[in-house]
Amino acid sequence: MEIEHTQTDCENVYVRLTENNDEIYYVLVELKNKKINERVIGKKSDNITPAEAYQKYQDKLHATQRHKTKYSGVFWRNSTTNGKKDKTYYIVYNNELGKPVESSVGKESQRIGVNYAYQKYLESVNNIKHGEQPPIKRKRRKIFTFKDAFDLYIEHAKVDKKTWKKDEEMFRLHLKEFHDLELVSLKKADFNALKAEKLKLYTARTVQYILAVARQIINYAIGNDLISNYSNPVGAGGIQVKKLDNSNTGFFTHEQAHSLLAELEKHKSSSIQIYQLTVLLLHTGARFSEVASLTWEDINFKEKTIYFKPTKEGNERHISMTALVEEILVSLPKKNTLVLPSSLGTQIEQMPDRFQVIVDEVIPDNKITILRYKDKEMIELSEKDKALLAKQTKKRLTAHSLRHTHASWMAMSGDFNLLEIRDQLGHKTTKMTERYAHLLPKDRHRKTNALFDSI
Repeated sequence: MEIEHTQTDCENVYVRLTENNDEIYYVLVELKNKKINERVIGKKSDNITPAEAYQKYQDKLHATQRHKTKYSGVFWRNSTTNGKKDKTYYIVYNNELGKPVESSVGKESQRIGVNYAYQKYLESVNNIKHGEQPPIKRKRRKIFTFKDAFDLYIEHAKVDKKTWKKDEEMFRLHLKEFHDLELVSLKKADFNALKAEKLKLYTARTVQYILAVARQIINYAIGNDLISNYSNPVGAGGIQVKKLDNSNTGFFTHEQAHSLLAELEKHKSSSIQIYQLTVLLLHTGARFSEVASLTWEDINFKEKTIYFKPTKEGNERHISMTALVEEILVSLPKKNTLVLPSSLGTQIEQMPDRFQVIVDEVIPDNKITILRYKDKEMIELSEKDKALLAKQTKKRLTAHSLRHTHASWMAMSGDFNLLEIRDQLGHKTTKMTERYAHLLPKDRHRKTNALFDSI
């Protein structure tokens, strides 16, 4: 029995019934031997209209359509990569039997371009001429992407690096445009462009961290022979981020700090560790990682001092306990080697999010009002919003501001010079401490006037 096709309102789109009376749309193609070739494009039961069926077919044709390039033997087709539009380059040459062969070279998203494709075309033609296999016919080398390098790096970091979660976040949110690119294709210009874009939305410190993560990933790949003949484009001295003027670093006023501690005390029953961490950070001026890594061996109750070990960022030092710090330390259980372990007994990696919520409640002007992300996707901000976001971010009081507050109060008291502040904070150089110089009392002017007025 001959199959009956009924033409729809759209040219070339037909419909016919199946054995179970389900209607299927087809595009009918007449072959040279006059047999009909059916190409299924959808079912009527799927609520697809003839127009939609025809468009679906046209899309398929468009995807397979060849597009010429400036080079003979090289063309490209539309394709997709991770749901995004892409181009795939192909070459066509005659094999040893004189028959045309089409081979895929690679995608534009993989940094494959028309010039590279043409080189592969010339190599293929030359190899055929000399009786050799064309390079493109050999099993293609799997591209080692930036994400491939990260996946190996992060497994190593989870064992040896306490801040691996922060690295993972930076990679996921800020380096995603490089994820699927071949690692060795990344150039210094790529990271300079990334730096320029990120500095529109983030502080120099954050951008430095983003680039540091990229540098560590690439160094890991180079150091473990995962790639060869490649220099790290973000290596030492590669990409420089101009540091912002740290003289404007935000710090808590005495009134704000008092209000914050009072509010945290109200939440002691549910968030006592946030209160304890806040007091230790404010009263010692230590970095969060230094407080989180404290062990009971570092606590000397007899001398009433706390020993902070040397780190890559800072020098070792002994800090005197204040009465409130001593009170907190005495009250803590000693079931773990860590002074302030997490609920799992491990080292705390960052201040709990609840801290920032409470700070923003106590200091309403402290809130970031500009939304940068929605559903984990970055929103395109206006220039006005970018400027406001940069201003809010720069002045925002966070857990790290507790360290700046400690140093700022020391400077403003007039009882400490820069060398003493340097030693208290564990800075490796006085240059790092100079950000607080503008807070020192201008007693020099009074002393100078008194000296020369007497002459």
